[in-house]
Amino acid sequence: MLKRAVMRARLGRIAAWLVTAFALYSVFSKIHFSDVWSSIQHAKPWTLPAVLLCVAFLYLADSFAMWKTFRWFLADLPFRDVVIVRGATYLLAAINYSVGQGAIVYFVNRVRGVPVMRGVATVLLIMGTNLLVLLVLVTAGLGLGGERPAALAPVVGIAWAGLAVYAIVVAIKPRWLASRPLFDVLLSAGVVGHLKAMLVRLPHIAGLMAFNLAALWGFGVEVPLGVALSTIPVVMFIAVLPISVQGLGTTQVVMIGFFKSYVTGGVSPDAVIASASLAAQVVALSFQVVLGVLCLRTRVARGLGDVVKDAQPVEVQASPL
Repeated sequence: MLKRAVMRARLGRIAAWLVTAFALYSVFSKIHFSDVWSSIQHAKPWTLPAVLLCVAFLYLADSFAMWKTFRWFLADLPFRDVVIVRGATYLLAAINYSVGQGAIVYFVNRVRGVPVMRGVATVLLIMGTNLLVLLVLVTAGLGLGGERPAALAPVVGIAWAGLAVYAIVVAIKPRWLASRPLFDVLLSAGVVGHLKAMLVRLPHIAGLMAFNLAALWGFGVEVPLGVALSTIPVVMFIAVLPISVQGLGTTQVVMIGFFKSYVTGGVSPDAVIASASLAAQVVALSFQVVLGVLCLRTRVARGLGDVVKDAQPVEVQASPL
């Protein structure tokens, strides 16, 4: 059973890398490097500080949402500890996303003795509420009209259908599921608990929108705020689908499709948007790596790196939110 899980995880990673490689090739096969360099040189001076500020806010908002969710459904941890552990797991997640999530479970198990499966269930709840918030925003964006990927509406429809089934299961709490540790947290949270977890996640999602807007505006992509509110959630939703590595490649393809008509100046619109998106991702990743190194050196996060081997068989592909 374990061997099959490991094999599926490996095949999933290979497929994600193939999708990422194909998406990046489709973007850069139409772009000259000189246009990319020109786009970076002509970015507004405030771009880097603004993007860094957004990344720092995202870190704190993510930590806050995790802290509150843990207090409600898992364990009452000091906010300071959650901030440090979340920072440490950013570095681990940059290596392997499932390792980052596994480290969080390991920490709560170590300091509070919480069963591992209950920790896994709470992390799944956090990831699920991220998707739920995005699904609500994407649906609102679809209602505003405008250009969208052709396959998006069916995907959103399927997501809502699945959510309806899930909500019914959560409401009735069937015993054969409630008795299983993995489903205990999800079912005991109930509909109200899910809504509470979504509410505390809103600042983080708002920060992600600001992060993308800062990068676009800084590179001269003059997207109106109204258009951004209806399209950026779609970008984020597609980025977290488990089809690429950290949303790399797929994010750039979708952003070019949405925003190329808003590029000002004489350089290639594709190059400007790809440069803005990739530069923002590089800044975010650099911040997370430095933060992770610093946090891993603290007493609170000591030993988290030991979880790597234990977390490898559990593969959850997603883009960090």
